[in-house]
Amino acid sequence: MLRVVLALAVLLAAVGCQAPSGAAQPKSPTPQMVALRQGDVAGMQRCAGSGDVVAVLADEKANNPAEYQINLTEWTQWKIRGATDAYVAIFGRTPADCASLSGSGTGTPPGELMVGLVVKFKDEAIAARSYRSESTLFGFGQKDITFIRLAGGQITTGPETGLGPDSSIGSGIVAGARYYFALWQNKSFESDLLAYNMASADADLAVKSMNQRIH
Repeated sequence: MLRVVLALAVLLAAVGCQAPSGAAQPKSPTPQMVALRQGDVAGMQRCAGSGDVVAVLADEKANNPAEYQINLTEWTQWKIRGATDAYVAIFGRTPADCASLSGSGTGTPPGELMVGLVVKFKDEAIAARSYRSESTLFGFGQKDITFIRLAGGQITTGPETGLGPDSSIGSGIVAGARYYFALWQNKSFESDLLAYNMASADADLAVKSMNQRIH
């Protein structure tokens, strides 16, 4: 019995010595933890259609079959290349802004709208390759920056964005509406943000808040 007690004491002492090291290791965030949230967009409401990739695809399958097929195909390709999870967050100034993105909506919000996509990959190297591949998911991709460039808007790329070497931010006015796009890769995440008819300073703040949640 004494030998058993002594053995347990040694084991507990060893575990106790190791505990601080294990406790010091932060858990890797999920796409939902990084994604756009209420505090990033003051005065705006979360829209239906937000959710993880499984929920978003299920909603599209029921309400927008054509869009569902496109996004399902793209997501399948992204998973083959190493994506493991994704989250879409949508915020509108009013219910009418949110409704504009529904299957029966016009696609053009009457007011302000912000949409964010966060994708997590198996590792940082895969995320970097995906960023440079110029592929699209849920309508997001490098083509958004090209759209701003062709419209004569302002483009900032690389370290000057404050988001790292693999990043681009573009803003401009098209047909009287203000567009803002941000696309960046940080660690094992690729993130995108679209702001419609919002001040660039507010969109910048939301992007920085999202990026700070990546660790």
